[in-house]
Amino acid sequence: MAAASRFTDVDGVRTHYLEAGPSGEAGAAAAARPPVVLLHGGAWGECAATAWPAVLDRLADTRRVIAPDWLGFGETDKIVDFADRAGRMLRHLRLLLEVLGVAEADFVGLSMGGSHLLRDQTGDAPLLRARRLVLVSAGGPPIAGPARAALMDFDGTAESMRAQIRLAFADPVWADDEAYVASRLAAARLPGAYEAFDSLRLRAPDAVPPPLGDSVPYARIAVPTLVTAGTADQLKPAGFARAVADAIPGAELVMFDDCGHCPQLEAADAWNRAVTAFLDEEVT
Repeated sequence: MAAASRFTDVDGVRTHYLEAGPSGEAGAAAAARPPVVLLHGGAWGECAATAWPAVLDRLADTRRVIAPDWLGFGETDKIVDFADRAGRMLRHLRLLLEVLGVAEADFVGLSMGGSHLLRDQTGDAPLLRARRLVLVSAGGPPIAGPARAALMDFDGTAESMRAQIRLAFADPVWADDEAYVASRLAAARLPGAYEAFDSLRLRAPDAVPPPLGDSVPYARIAVPTLVTAGTADQLKPAGFARAVADAIPGAELVMFDDCGHCPQLEAADAWNRAVTAFLDEEVT
C-alpha cells in the first residue's frame, strides 16, 4: 500500500514523515504491536522517500510504519545545532514520536540513522524506547579519509549525484536510473538542504574530534539487534559488521552479497525477508 506523506509541528519545527500500515482487521492487529520507525542515512539527497522505497510498503502489510525526515534533511525544516548536532536530531525525533503517540517502537537505522540509534541506546539515558534494533551499514569506524572526501564532493549537478550513488551502490545500474538520480537530486536541492549538509565541513579550531566507532560501548545495548550490511560496501572497512555484531550481546548478522552501503535497496527482497523475520520474532 502506498505510504502517505504527512507534515506535523514538532515544537515549532515543520516536520515531514511518511506513514503506512494495514487497515481493517489487519490494521487492528497491527495496532497491538509497536510500530516500525525507519531512520534514513546522511548522504546528499537522502531522506525517507529516497532511502526506503522498497521497504515501506512491504513492512506496512502487517505493521504501522513511520519514516521521518531527520531534522535538517528532506522536507523537515533545515535546522542545525552546531553544539550538539546528533543530540538535537535525536531529541527532535523523540518529540515527533510523542506527537504521533508512539511510546515504543522497533527502530531500523541506515548509516547515520543507525549511528544515531547506537549513540542513543548506548548512552546513560536513552531517549528512544526500543523493542528491537536493526542496523543497516552502521557502526564500526566512521566514514573517513578519501571516502568521506568523495562523499562531501557534491556540486549540485546530476553527474555529481551519479558519482555519489556510485560510491554507495555496488551495482552501477543505480547511477543510471534516471528516476532515482532525479529523486536524490531533488532532495539535495531543496531550500536549505545544501547549506545544512555542507555545514558538516565546519569545525572550530580547538574542536575535539568525535570518538572513533570502536569506542562505542556496544555492550550496553539491551534489546535484540540485527546487523545488516553489504559485502561490497566501499564506504566501510571489510569486517566492520561482524565486529559490531560480535560486540553487541546476542546480536545477529546478515550479510548481502554484491551489495554496497544500501542493501535495503540493492537486495530489497532478501533484506525485507530477513528484517521481517527478525521483527516478527517474539522478544523473550
